[in-house]
Amino acid sequence: MRFAIVAFGLRDVVEKISTNYPQADIFNDLDFDPDEYDFIVLTSELGGEEGERLISSLDNLTCEFIIFCVTSTSFEGLERSRLQAYEIIKRVKKFEGAILSGFLSFEEKVEAIRIIIDEKLQIH
Repeated sequence: MRFAIVAFGLRDVVEKISTNYPQADIFNDLDFDPDEYDFIVLTSELGGEEGERLISSLDNLTCEFIIFCVTSTSFEGLERSRLQAYEIIKRVKKFEGAILSGFLSFEEKVEAIRIIIDEKLQIH
């Protein structure tokens, strides 16, 4: 099964997990043909420009999994993260994925994303 991971954020995490999935192609933008893939995973951090890129991509791409991480520590960043999460939920009424805490360790983020991908691969 072939799938794509679009890393608007969490690039270090995506790079780490990509070694376990040779059938996955990794992208940092939407410059690919989504019809070539069985499913697509979008990853991003919220609270900044990466979150805005994720939201704008939802108008052009149907994806099955959205994974985002709230990493902001300032009140303004947390408020922006909340608004971005609300916008994602408003645009995509139903999606599978995860909302990761910025307090998770690197390895915990890797493991959370790995579990989501493994579950999807077992379904097909």
